Amino acid sequence: MTNRHIWGSCLAVTLFAGGASGQQTATPLKTIEAETASAPGAQTPTAISAQKVVLKVGSAQVTQFEIDAAVSHLGMKEKAIVSTQGLQLVGEEYTKMLLLSQRASEEHLDLTPDIRSQLELQRVKTLAQAEYQRMASDVQITQEEISQYFTAHRSEFETVQVQEFLIRKRPQGTADPKQGLTLEEARSTAESIRNALLSGKDVEEVAGTFATSISVMLVDHKPRILRRADMKAALEKATFDVPDGGVSEIVDTAQALIVVKVLVHHRPELTEATAEIKNKLQQQKLDAEIDTMKKKAGVWMDVDYFKQPVATSSAGQPASSEPRYEP
Repeated sequence: MTNRHIWGSCLAVTLFAGGASGQQTATPLKTIEAETASAPGAQTPTAISAQKVVLKVGSAQVTQFEIDAAVSHLGMKEKAIVSTQGLQLVGEEYTKMLLLSQRASEEHLDLTPDIRSQLELQRVKTLAQAEYQRMASDVQITQEEISQYFTAHRSEFETVQVQEFLIRKRPQGTADPKQGLTLEEARSTAESIRNALLSGKDVEEVAGTFATSISVMLVDHKPRILRRADMKAALEKATFDVPDGGVSEIVDTAQALIVVKVLVHHRPELTEATAEIKNKLQQQKLDAEIDTMKKKAGVWMDVDYFKQPVATSSAGQPASSEPRYEP
């Protein structure tokens, strides 16, 4: 498939999903600002350039601003193609979109229930996104708020670099050895691995000694960085209570036994966490504002219609929500 075909397909999806019409010319915010700041009746070169008509399809006229806006919403791959091949393909796809849109209107497809519903949904989504972005731009987070949050939640940002051994336990009633080890075998293997690590052997040596099916035992051959806030309580305690270079106690989970070689702990400074905290606090304020909007609006939901379905296993029993393997 040529770049042209790849581009055409990707661009068509982007343009059609964006709901661009080409029937009306929107005035960009920067243009409005520029015109307001200039003398009455005068237009800046930027404003004139943005309003320049660069494509006509029947009675529809498309401005440079509209084409630029369409390109700005493309993915990195498509933008890279534009940067090397120019805007010709953009113009062709935009033309195709307008031609099909015009024919759809002539055939009154926009009056069918399904299409009307899609158009209304797109309108609502676009307005909602614009309002959310406006709200986000109004949220101010002070350095004091960031510092206070960091002081109160510093442990959440702590990380530990580890290498893990995960020994899978065979489900009860299953005789297939590929499904894991029996509880006794898993416990014995985990204890042997832990003792070998405590004796000073490195992870690769121990992994070679106890090599088995990958479905039975998983090994971190490369160190991983785990974050305290993202870990389950049992694994968090087993790793963060162990000093650098130490080995954890055996962590017993529903599906596996885990032995952790702790390499190094890291406690970040405020500067390392500032950006993340700022985003988190901003999200909290946005969520709070939306909750207030909900209360004022009086939201009702049919609990029977929106309830979450109960997942069932192949045996017809409720499935466990616990992940297959724990980090």
